[in-house]
Amino acid sequence: MGYDGSPDAEAALQWAAETASLEGDTVRAVIVDREDGSQEVDQDLAADEAMLAQVDAVLAAAAVTGAAELHPGAVTAVLMREAVDAIMLVVGSQGHGWAAETVRGSVSQHLARHAPCPVVVVRAAERPEATRIVVGVDGSEESHAALEFACRRASLTNESVVALYAWKPGRINLDGRGQLPRQLAKRSLAAEAALAEYVEDLRAEHPTVALEMDTIAVRPALALTDMSANASLVVTGSRGRSGFSSLLLGSVSHHVLHSARCPVAVVR
Repeated sequence: MGYDGSPDAEAALQWAAETASLEGDTVRAVIVDREDGSQEVDQDLAADEAMLAQVDAVLAAAAVTGAAELHPGAVTAVLMREAVDAIMLVVGSQGHGWAAETVRGSVSQHLARHAPCPVVVVRAAERPEATRIVVGVDGSEESHAALEFACRRASLTNESVVALYAWKPGRINLDGRGQLPRQLAKRSLAAEAALAEYVEDLRAEHPTVALEMDTIAVRPALALTDMSANASLVVTGSRGRSGFSSLLLGSVSHHVLHSARCPVAVVR
C-alpha cells in the first residue's frame, strides 16, 4: 500500500490492516521519498521516522505482520514496481504531498489502468455501518473477476454482495396512454434473466454469501455512485463491455473514483 502519513493514508492503512487480518496476509506500507531536493533534511527524517512508527503501531494493533518501507523515486513508478508481487494495492483517496494526487490527479488513474493486481482507493464510507458490497457487472470476464473478488471478501466479512447491472435506456418516449413502452419492459426482463444466469456459478462457489441482483435503466456511473452511499465497498472490473466499456479508460471510472461515497476496488 502507498502511505504518506495523511488522514486518508491512515484510513487506507487501517483498511489494509483489517483486510490482511481477515485473509492472513502481510502488509507492506510503501513510503515514497520523491527526492525533490529539499534542504529540510532533519524535518524529512523526523517525518519518515514518525510514519514508520505509526505503521508499526497500526499493524501491531491489528495483529498482522508487515512493516513500512522507504523507497526513493517517482510515486507511480515505485508503486507500480512494488505491486508486481502484491495481491492488492491500497491507496488513500487524498492526502498531503504525493498522496494528494491519488484521486485528483493522474496517480490513481494510472494505477487503475496498469497495476498488475487489484487496486483499492480508500475513502470514508458515507455509512460506516453499511454491510454490503456493490459490484458493477456487464457479462465480461473482467466483471466476473470483480464479482469473485467481492464474494471472496464477503465470505470473510459476512457482508452481502449486490451484483448491479446498469444499462443505458436511451431516449424514452411514452406511448399514447402515457405509459412506458413495452420494449423497455422487455429489455429489463432480459437484463434480469441474463444477470441471473451470469451469477449462477458464483452462487454455487460461495453458498454462504448472500448474493443479490439488481438491474436498473440508469447510466452505469450514476448507478454505481448512487448505490455507493449505502455500501462498504464498490467493485468494478478493469475493463468491460456494453455500459461499462469505458470503466477505466473513460468517464465512468473517472466519475466513480472521484464521486463514490465509499472505498472503490478496481479488479483485473
